[in-house]
Amino acid sequence: MTNVGKLDFENPLNIPELVEPTVGPDGTKHFTLTMQTGTTEFLPGKKAETWGVNGSYLGPTVRVSRGDKVALDVVNNLPETSTLHWHGMKLPAVMDGGPHQMIEAGETWTPHWTIDQPSATTWYHPHLHGNTAQHVYRGLAGMFIIEDEDSKKLPSDYGVNDIPLIVQDKLFTSDGKLSENDDTTFGLLGDEILVNGTHDPFLKVTENQVRFRLLNGSNARAYNFGFADDRSFKLVANDAGLLQAPVTMDRFLLSPGERAEIVVEFEPGEETILHSYSSGAGIENGEFDLLKIVAADQLTESTPIAGQLSSVAPIEAPEGATVREFKMTMESMINDKKMDMYRIDEVVPAGTKEIWIINNFGWSHNFHIHNAAFRVLDVNDKQPAEYERGRKDTVYIPNGSTVRLAVEFGDYPDPNTPLMYHCHLLKHEDDGMMGQFLLVEPGTESQIPMELPKGGSEYQEHEQH
Repeated sequence: MTNVGKLDFENPLNIPELVEPTVGPDGTKHFTLTMQTGTTEFLPGKKAETWGVNGSYLGPTVRVSRGDKVALDVVNNLPETSTLHWHGMKLPAVMDGGPHQMIEAGETWTPHWTIDQPSATTWYHPHLHGNTAQHVYRGLAGMFIIEDEDSKKLPSDYGVNDIPLIVQDKLFTSDGKLSENDDTTFGLLGDEILVNGTHDPFLKVTENQVRFRLLNGSNARAYNFGFADDRSFKLVANDAGLLQAPVTMDRFLLSPGERAEIVVEFEPGEETILHSYSSGAGIENGEFDLLKIVAADQLTESTPIAGQLSSVAPIEAPEGATVREFKMTMESMINDKKMDMYRIDEVVPAGTKEIWIINNFGWSHNFHIHNAAFRVLDVNDKQPAEYERGRKDTVYIPNGSTVRLAVEFGDYPDPNTPLMYHCHLLKHEDDGMMGQFLLVEPGTESQIPMELPKGGSEYQEHEQH
């Protein structure tokens, strides 16, 4: 599959709007996100039935600062149950938006918490067990940006020199509708690319340095990002926050759910194409042109990016930290078990740091942990690739690999509400490649039952998944 040489780059890149909050008397920022159906014209003259948030496809960008109190009215105007999960966020488990926080059709869910983590490009998407792939593919996703004093040292003028890029592959039928055929090992793989919901896109930049926030929002496809002219750029952030210092590179791989921030320099009048190169990494990525970028004839100059970026120390597990091992297999199981909504697989002290070892014995997968950030310690006993050494919450696990993580968990104990760890190839997740853990008060781990009560459960009707 490739689109190289087939695009004209005719369509201006859509920049998702910033959703404006109302501010309550106590300073809480209130946002409204409405999940809804609609139609979208991705291909000229052809309309597709889609889902979106506050619109027909994808959703607006939520932008907040560390220390903000936030509340979100999540309105479900879809014809069926869904959820909205805050991927990469540290917050109380009941506010996570995972499979236990379902929003029935016609209902509104109002999670609220205080933003207490370093600056990061996080995102939101559905997490309904058994239906996540379908709901994300139809268009329910958007960015959730956290700022702090460190991040404001980088280009931060949203839509001008701070550009979100949500990259997704799609399969279209002959009449321009979305095909939902996911009959492959990894899930749905499309032969057309959308960036922020725009097909065949171009972007005109007006500054000599531009920060791109890249999100792999695809169900299954990985992207090996680079530029068609092989220009180098500075990687400044991974999933869960800024790097200690910028790293100059010309390629990096993102599997589904992963994010990265890069700063790219431009000369007046030049053009380049953001490209995905074939990587041979063992996960489907192919060769694709993604976005044509055209620099204006006159560019605003900005201060070069150099020196320390983050004031947050790297994640280090203490001596004697708890070690947990997980086995991923081609049967979409973790530790030889499929997901069970009522089974607790692990109990973790809140606020702790642990070592998690992920062993992959079949196909290629990746691994995401809710309410946590981690540092990749090693891959098959070797240093991780340079682009994987910062704060992360999702990591690619090649077939036959062992990956060790130093994991830093959120400090929100709740003995009753589980959080998830899972493969973020969405078909694998829906097929049961997911486990549940509780964050509890340190010292109470042995008192916690390993099953949830079934009577009267709000999610009992979804047991078949």
